[in-house]
Amino acid sequence: MFYKVFSIMSKKIPAGFFACFLAYIKPMFKAFLTILLLLAFLAPNPAKAGESPQFIFPVACTLGEDCWTIHYVDTDPSEGAAKDFKCGPRSNDDLKGTAFAVRSFAEIHEGINVLAAKKGKVARLRDGEADITKTQADLEAVTAQQRECGNAVLLDHGSGLQTLYCHLKKDSLTVKRGDTVNAGQKIGQIGLSGLTEFPHLHFGVVWEGGVVDPYTGMLNTDGCGQMKQSLWAIGQPMHYEPVAFFDIGFLDKVPDYEALINGKAAAETLSTDSPSFVFWIGLYGVVEGDDIKLEVHDPKGNIFLRRHIKQDKTNIRQFYYTGRKLDNRALAPGTYTATATLKREGLENISTEKTITVN
Repeated sequence: MFYKVFSIMSKKIPAGFFACFLAYIKPMFKAFLTILLLLAFLAPNPAKAGESPQFIFPVACTLGEDCWTIHYVDTDPSEGAAKDFKCGPRSNDDLKGTAFAVRSFAEIHEGINVLAAKKGKVARLRDGEADITKTQADLEAVTAQQRECGNAVLLDHGSGLQTLYCHLKKDSLTVKRGDTVNAGQKIGQIGLSGLTEFPHLHFGVVWEGGVVDPYTGMLNTDGCGQMKQSLWAIGQPMHYEPVAFFDIGFLDKVPDYEALINGKAAAETLSTDSPSFVFWIGLYGVVEGDDIKLEVHDPKGNIFLRRHIKQDKTNIRQFYYTGRKLDNRALAPGTYTATATLKREGLENISTEKTITVN
């Protein structure tokens, strides 16, 4: 029937009509197709269902040099206990993300950019929380107000995949709700907002209906010691750090804790008439039982200072020093070499070294 109607209608149309019609709509069709392709190119690239996302490192720093992984997702569902994906202690109870820390508060003022780990759309954000060192009362107030994340950005990547960026610096956010951002695009800077005692980024991943560890692709409720697939893009410098030296330096006096955490402690050189000679270190991720040794050799290679420490409790961050009062005795000029070594059962020894010139 439809064929008959079309046949009857065709007999009434003048010859050459279709050729003219096609010639008329062809350029319009090409323009329409071009617009569709352009829109498809510019639209967000959502994660496809069943396809593993590939994240880039979300901080503009170099792991192991000027920033460090200090916490991993807690994979132990029991209350009051915490285990990272390697079944180690590098986590906090119920921690739902990975923490990347910088050396000191000085980096907040310098500005360490936080980057989108994957292309997506800004679903939510918060700004206006102060970057301050908090007392216990301050921390309790933050928790009561449910502002633990501080200044933050939540990116939606489609197909149930979201990434969360917490503890950002006040007024550093460069995006607004609804913006589409590309992988590697700056969205803010590391700060001290929310429930935190030192500058770091909390990076969280929600996928497949729950919190996912980007190092394993497993849900945080699946337990430790398991691996599905790393969600970090190939070539990203993401590896497990059980412990790390993050700071090291020399002083002519006993270190002041406030100066250490503010990045204002280290001396470039020492003079021969310095009142004291002090060598200090900072570590992330020490555990009870760690064996730590500090040594300083004088310009002739002789032992000048030595200290042995047996770590008595697990700490996320730890400072140690060794030193000597000189009592008006002149330091021998030349280059002094200091080393710090940590030994732990089941790990290869890790060490760091630094020199200073006395003149």
